[in-house]
This record gives sequence, C-alpha cells and structure tokens, in this order.
Amino acid sequence: MNGTKFITCPASHHRIENIHNGKVASGTVKAGGQDKPAPGRYIRWDAEGVEKIQPGEQEKIQAVSDQFNRFQMMNFNEHMHCLRGTHLKTQGIVHDNLPPHLAQGMFSKPGAYDVIMRYSSLTPKLVPDSIPAPRGIGMKIFGVEGEKLWGEDKRTQDWTFNNYPVLELRDPETTHDIADSLERNWNDLGTFADEQSKRVDADVATLGSQLPKQHMVAMPEYSQSAYRFGDYVAKFGVFPLGEEQKKLEDTEIKESDPINIISQELRSFHMKNKVTYSFCAQLLQDLREHPVDDIGIEWDAKKYPFEQIATLEFPPQDSWLPELRVWWDDRITVNSWHGLKVHQPLGSTNRMRRVVYAESRKLRLRVNGHEDYVEPMGLNEVPVPVPTPQLPLRHQHALQTTEVA
Repeated sequence: MNGTKFITCPASHHRIENIHNGKVASGTVKAGGQDKPAPGRYIRWDAEGVEKIQPGEQEKIQAVSDQFNRFQMMNFNEHMHCLRGTHLKTQGIVHDNLPPHLAQGMFSKPGAYDVIMRYSSLTPKLVPDSIPAPRGIGMKIFGVEGEKLWGEDKRTQDWTFNNYPVLELRDPETTHDIADSLERNWNDLGTFADEQSKRVDADVATLGSQLPKQHMVAMPEYSQSAYRFGDYVAKFGVFPLGEEQKKLEDTEIKESDPINIISQELRSFHMKNKVTYSFCAQLLQDLREHPVDDIGIEWDAKKYPFEQIATLEFPPQDSWLPELRVWWDDRITVNSWHGLKVHQPLGSTNRMRRVVYAESRKLRLRVNGHEDYVEPMGLNEVPVPVPTPQLPLRHQHALQTTEVA
C-alpha cells in the first residue's frame, strides 16, 4: 500500500434513515447545525466539555454491571455455559502520507500489523440468526508500541465495532432502564420490545430490531462511541471494500435459513475469498452537534466524513475451527479499554463499559472454570488445530471442510 493517499470512506454506507426523526422528545436531534458548514477545526481530547460526569454515575454503573452478570447466569441456566465468534487472522495496513489530523496514535506511522478478529452477535439472550439483531466485530492488533491504559504491555490494541452508528445504551441511566426491562421480560421478548417502543427515545431504543438482516461480510461497522485519537477525538468505522463483499450488500437472510446461517456463510465466504475492509476515522469538530457523552446521537457522516486511515486484508482461510472458537469465547478478552492511552475510550457509556466488561469477564472465566484470561503477544500464540470433521446436522446445515486455495 505504499504511496496510498487518504480517501473518504462511504458517507452513507447503508445509513439507517430516520434515526433522528424529530417526532419524539428523545434528544436525538441537535438543531442549528444541519445547514451550516463543518468548522474545519478538530477538538482536543482533553478540551472542556468533551466528557461530563453526571451525579450518581458510579452507582448507576455498578447497578448495570450487576444486571449484566445476572444476564450471564440466566444464559448459563439455559445453556450450561457462561457466554459472551469466529476467529480470523488478517493483516492491518496503516496508510502512509496521511495528513496530520489522521496520523494520530497507532496510525501516526505507516506499516503493517498482524490482527485477529471475530464476528459476533450482541444480544444478551441467544436468538436465531434470521432475527434482526445487532452484530459486531472485535479485533486484537499485535505489535503496537506505546503506553497502555491497563499498565501491562503485550503490545496489543483492541477495537470493537457494531453494525449501526448509534447505540440505544446511550448512557448509564438509559442502559439501566433498558436492562431492567430485559431482565423483567427475559422469557417474553415481545413485551420487552413493546416497552422499548413506548420509550421517549423509541427511535433509538428500537433500532436494533430494525436493522437489515445482512450477511456480515457486507455490513458496515461503527465504534458508536468516541475515542481519544492522539491529540483529537474520533469515532471509527470499518467498511467492506471487496467486490464480492459488496455484491452481498442487498442480500438478506431469509426466515427459512438455518439458525446458524451467519457463521455458516461467514465460513464459506472466507474460505473462498480474500476479504478487505477500510478502517476509517470521523473526527470531532463541534460539541454542540456531537456530544461525546450521549452516543444515541449520530455524527453526520455527510458533513463530517469518515476518512480512511488503514486497510484490513484477510487471505482465504477457515474461520470456524471449534478449538479456536472456544479459545475466543472462553479465554480471550476484547475490550476497548485494552489499548493505548492515546486511544482512550471517552464518554459515559465507555466509563460504564470499563466496569461492566471487567466484571463480566471475571464471572465468565470463573463459571467456565478458568483462572484468568489469555493475552497473546502474536499469531504464534494463537492455537491453530487440525480441522475437525464437520458433521451433518438435521436442522442446522454444517459446511463441510474443503481445501482453501
């Protein structure tokens, strides 16, 4: 990729329309900035007003952490395993000749990094793949130098993304309310959905159930929350680049498809194709339009475009080996707080995640019989077993192992 210039990422890649419809008093619309040009200046990450800690925030965060631990144990009661993915090895290439506002943090120098990445579904309660739901990716990048947020240094940087640009868990108070509704209606998701449709911010609260039922290699992915980006503040996006991926943009999962169709199709696609994504940054320029502490508000990608800073490249490979999946699910942690200080997560939801993710990890490890998580230093520490035979199942078709070209 030597000599690559920065380019603008897709501004409306399957943009969710009417997130901010202005018909509910949800605070999702910020008036006054839509028809004005972008300021063209980038706000420092430590500037006044970037983060605003609310009274009672720590108590509410602890209450949310307790709720999510209970979700884990309710899943354990149903599935006899404490849940939280597929495994893929790839290479991340940071572009050279980036302008100063994009050459920040781990992206300040051009180069290549080894990466492992998993695809996942994000609903606390397991549902079939044919049901619309948030889907995400988590990646761990190796060989990243710099001072770490957690203190330990295995030279790794984690990133997490979801397939829509805003999040209904927009702050600790809202998260607690939505989680309370889910806990009360754990075995009655219809009532849970009805309660969300009656919220004052229903346009955002119900968004996960309205997402297109895409195959995951064609999905756009968003950090949703903001991060420190060296001197500045940014949200990030990962967008499909490969032509074969783009052909699937308008292909939806059918009701009649197997309940595991996403993992099945991911495996098939990755075995046959090279897969590429653009890694993009969207920088903060106006706090009035883009408050960092409320991630229920979308940053206008037309006015403040995503700009490409790196490329992810996957060679053809088998992404669904059982031992690797168990290793990912049980032993690995992918946490946005596990990384460089120059990429510190910002905002109230991220302050909540710092507590909730840590407590969730501890419970998952303890219940599943592990003393601690594994933090690999490189691809040589990632288990790569011989593929096991794929057994045909009556109601869940399984892809047979084939030779990768």
